[in-house]
Amino acid sequence: MLTFPELWRTLRRHFLESKALSSARHRTRSQILWTLFVLCALLFAAGWTFRAYGRFGDSLSALGGMSLGDSRGEARYKLGVPPAVYGTDEPGEAATHVYYTDPQKDPQKDPASAVPPGTDINSFHTWSYDKGVSLGPHLDLTFDARSGHVSRIACIDQSDPPTSYCGRLVGVGVDDPESRIISQLGSPTRQTIDDQTGVKTMDYGDIGVTFLLAQQRVFGMSVTGTGVRKQPPLLRFVIWYAGDVKAMLRP
Repeated sequence: MLTFPELWRTLRRHFLESKALSSARHRTRSQILWTLFVLCALLFAAGWTFRAYGRFGDSLSALGGMSLGDSRGEARYKLGVPPAVYGTDEPGEAATHVYYTDPQKDPQKDPASAVPPGTDINSFHTWSYDKGVSLGPHLDLTFDARSGHVSRIACIDQSDPPTSYCGRLVGVGVDDPESRIISQLGSPTRQTIDDQTGVKTMDYGDIGVTFLLAQQRVFGMSVTGTGVRKQPPLLRFVIWYAGDVKAMLRP
């Protein structure tokens, strides 16, 4: 028969062993719960980031309410009949001839600037829309000669003060400083300054985006592409995404 001290030691040993087993089970459950929590958080972050990547790609294909790949019919549906069309595929050049579909838009009221007989707006590859009664802030749509769909959207606003006509492109808008572009997209693939006009062109050829600046501020922007969702380089996305997250966390 066990003596009382022996019985006490046996019971105490069983109690301690049971407590240790219970503690180990509790630790295991806690580790499993934390692992599941971390996995769920990672999956949520991955899903959020994947959606953000898609949003970034989509934003590189839209400007001024239009999207790359839109048809002429969609342009007329969204914006109406263009008040002007360009005689070449390169809007904004000094040698480009502007034809006005609406004579009231022609500041010179020159009959030679009317759309030539035998042609209509569909005969021209670039349509131009504006905000007011003249070609101040304006949105230019260039249609691909083969597909007939929008392959380039350019918006220019040199009014003083600038308007919100162009909207924003990947977080950059008219009158933003050059530093804003760098913080959103990083360094451009190519940049030049015109000796005659002092206009700086910042070209992001890897994502089909271009900015025009004067006196270190944005006055023009454009997107180029086929209309297929763009797959931008991860580095561009990471730079943009980091800036987007900082903006959301900013008080």
